[in-house]
Amino acid sequence: MFSKLAGTGLALALCAGLMVSHAKAETPFQPLTPEAQVAQMGRGVNIIGYDPFWQKGGKGNYTEAHFKAIHDAGFRNIRVVLFTFKHLDKDGQLDPEWLKKLDWVVEMGQKYGLNTILDEHDFNDCAKDAATCAVQLKTVWSQLATRYKDAPNTVLFELLNEPHDALNGEVWNDLFPQVLAVVRQSNPTRNVIVGPTHWNSRNDLDQLKLPEDDRHLIVTFHYYDPFNFTHQGASWAPPEIKAGHDIPFGTQAEIAQINADFDAVKAWSVAHDRPIFLGEFGAYDKAPMDSRVLWTSSVARSAENHGFAFAYWQFSSDFILYDFKKQQWVTPILNALIPPKE
Repeated sequence: MFSKLAGTGLALALCAGLMVSHAKAETPFQPLTPEAQVAQMGRGVNIIGYDPFWQKGGKGNYTEAHFKAIHDAGFRNIRVVLFTFKHLDKDGQLDPEWLKKLDWVVEMGQKYGLNTILDEHDFNDCAKDAATCAVQLKTVWSQLATRYKDAPNTVLFELLNEPHDALNGEVWNDLFPQVLAVVRQSNPTRNVIVGPTHWNSRNDLDQLKLPEDDRHLIVTFHYYDPFNFTHQGASWAPPEIKAGHDIPFGTQAEIAQINADFDAVKAWSVAHDRPIFLGEFGAYDKAPMDSRVLWTSSVARSAENHGFAFAYWQFSSDFILYDFKKQQWVTPILNALIPPKE
């Protein structure tokens, strides 16, 4: 447990402001089937997106010790939440200082045996203006894909988190192959993650039109059902959800619904011969803890039983798995994701 390591581990990690010019692979890239990649990814967690780490001059909360703790707890993937658009200059170039920080994150993922997903997370900007989004996505991925083209196969690219609104099914099916083509210029066989519209809804999987000749794709979906439970009290949720409190989870019917929902995703996966990554799931930390634990455990075990890799939302900030103030895991949620060995 990281809480036992907090004293010495964090003290050592304070020196870990490691910045490298590029993420150099210790082992050369070797193509991996998406099925093998999903098996290798296993259990994971979303990291860093809303942390001061990315701010100019900001050190943030993450140190090397946290990557070690993630690995030691039993996680095998990290989904790195990236808001890239604001780091583009007037000529469309990504900020070199920001890129060095990303290099360090990728290096930490490699050092601690974590499949590292670079997740382009400017979904709200893209939802408002699809045309500008198209230009920016291709600009960003032309640089990131080239920068990490020699990284090992444990580095994956996720083209865009949760397309919605302006990126409806028709627009997204037209755009993402263009972005994928940019990536394929430098990374012809790296596994790339792509998901359906309506915030990566499983209900939109049938609308996702994947290129049949590209067999290095992993399909993602997100799961937050029942929404009135998982988002109760959340400030950004609709008023009726924001006002919710003390809503429990745990009837047999509710648990059975998770399995039924995942049965449908699995059926789509088998029919289309595409492996699945559950890229986000979580219950907001204003929900009752016992219900959060049961829901999280139910979703994680069902995902595993269906052969899906997963990444919990999220390590810090809200839906909290790790408490930076206390420098320790939120143990009930950690144990729900990774049951203690008997």
